[in-house]
Amino acid sequence: MRTNPKPSLDHGLPSTLRALADLGAADLDGLNDDYSFRGDLAARCRTLTERAYGRGERAALEEVHTALALVHDAEFSAATLDEVDHERQPILRDVAALLERAVLGHELTRISEDDVTGHPTTGPEYVRWLKALVSEHPAGWHPLYHSHLAQAGTREDLRLLLAQETSLDPRFDDILAFLQIGRSGGEKLEIAANYWDEMGNGDPTLVHSALFARVLDSIGADPAYIRDSFLLEAGICGNISAALALSRRHYYKAVGYFGVTEYLAPRRFRCVVDAWRRHDLDEDGIVYHDLHIGVDAQHAAGWFKNVVHPLLHADQRAGREIALGALIRLNTSADYLDALLERMPALPAVPATAAV
Repeated sequence: MRTNPKPSLDHGLPSTLRALADLGAADLDGLNDDYSFRGDLAARCRTLTERAYGRGERAALEEVHTALALVHDAEFSAATLDEVDHERQPILRDVAALLERAVLGHELTRISEDDVTGHPTTGPEYVRWLKALVSEHPAGWHPLYHSHLAQAGTREDLRLLLAQETSLDPRFDDILAFLQIGRSGGEKLEIAANYWDEMGNGDPTLVHSALFARVLDSIGADPAYIRDSFLLEAGICGNISAALALSRRHYYKAVGYFGVTEYLAPRRFRCVVDAWRRHDLDEDGIVYHDLHIGVDAQHAAGWFKNVVHPLLHADQRAGREIALGALIRLNTSADYLDALLERMPALPAVPATAAV
């Protein structure tokens, strides 16, 4: 029997979404059929995104990304036998579609059309152009990694950084699984090879998500610490990563976005490894980053050659979409690292005599 209880819309969008977890299968079916409720929920989403992006209200922005994170957590979670009849997708996808459109729409307004057009139309030249785009961007060589961590990063700085990295690293294997859907040939094989590396090449002890969990454990970044120290800007990066992977229509942007992620990882992870060892921390905890210095360099090269090249060869319009994804990654990465660096102690001033 359907009682069709309606979660309250008066306590914020995240509260409404959390209330869905307490509804039984029949109640959820009734709610899915209640288009009055779904219309009110959609209106609430539009009002919230207008406050966040139209008026620049940070509290509204935080609510948008808390709600979107709840939807994405559900997408990346395993089903339980107790809930095989619990259909939440219609409502969750209503919310995700509206919030993701606002989030990505905002990011696109930050990109100049001049930066994504006029690019080369053949694979090798396009990749060189794309790499130059990365190198010229502030995120390409960010001071958080290459000045702060490299020179004076503390153990606490490492812990704070790694807590933020939970927005992507623990689910990167699943993101690669999503990206393979519908692809074929060498393009799919390249993503699959990357995925197999994430799976430790069949060795359960070397699965990358498990290695990352060891990093967090070694540095003392437990769930409570992550929750209390997590930055909005890190959450935005995580939500955009998930949105691009989950929606087939965003595939070309995802290729640029995650290509930049792979390309920047080795130089960034080298700074993490050096800081880790400078503090003589547990070697078992740095296997993840140490491994990725070499692996991600190979992944980036393969990604450019076997994914980017064929897409551009098949349709030159892909170049613009890939560049948009790359710049979304660079812009949001710079936002996140800027915000994180503000939370870390300033570098000590160099005495004048030391410069002689």
